[in-house]
Amino acid sequence: MGARIAWNNLLTAPGVVISSSSEATGYVDDALANPLRWKRWRSLTQNADQWWKADLGANKNFQLLAAMNAKLHSSGGTLKAQANATDSWGAPTVNDTFSIPSPDLTKVLADWLGSVQNLRWIRFYFTDVGGVTDYVELGAVFAGTYLEPARSVSDGVFVGRIDPSVQRVALGGQRSAVTRAKYHRASGRFDMQTASARDDLRTLYETVGSTVPAIFTLDPSSPALTFYGTLQATLAATDRGPNLWDVPIEFTEDVA
Repeated sequence: MGARIAWNNLLTAPGVVISSSSEATGYVDDALANPLRWKRWRSLTQNADQWWKADLGANKNFQLLAAMNAKLHSSGGTLKAQANATDSWGAPTVNDTFSIPSPDLTKVLADWLGSVQNLRWIRFYFTDVGGVTDYVELGAVFAGTYLEPARSVSDGVFVGRIDPSVQRVALGGQRSAVTRAKYHRASGRFDMQTASARDDLRTLYETVGSTVPAIFTLDPSSPALTFYGTLQATLAATDRGPNLWDVPIEFTEDVA
């Protein structure tokens, strides 16, 4: 598996009908119609399973379901990515339990499906395994297909952890700081791409620009290398020879 970019989020498209098992004051389920990960849905604090659900209005293609900044029930709660053709959940077509990494460096839970699914209903289901009184939360959700160039990113990829906190030192040596949220930045090159692959990447950038959140992974099997944020490079291609192009990529993680 190589690097992938998923950018066409079905769950934030106009016309999607959103519902949930419950919602806390100020954390409504419709908040996740916005792709910004700090716009959160939170359930009521209850001793119960909880869910967030989307009706796409018709069957749509997707090969990735993802949840950002998820808070599960304490005492062993679980979260499932589910999808079905109908609003019936006894045996959904997709019914995958997310594995929670430790440490969870990027707060992205991604279910990369083995094949493209064409379904109408998407649900994220929290199971209260321990029977505790607690709330659950989601910071952003994603369903869509992805682009995986035949030639993956070249060696020499940069993955940095940025701390934008501001520190000040007084004349007497006393230090103070304004602490801000850290974020990742990843950059590299898709080298030796065909003209067709080059244009696929350029079309992607035309769609999302540098403002619409997407999911970028350097390795789909590694949660630590899977990020939710925005493209920051223009994907300007450099000619390497007959029908061969180098395409740089720079991706900045959104903070919650």
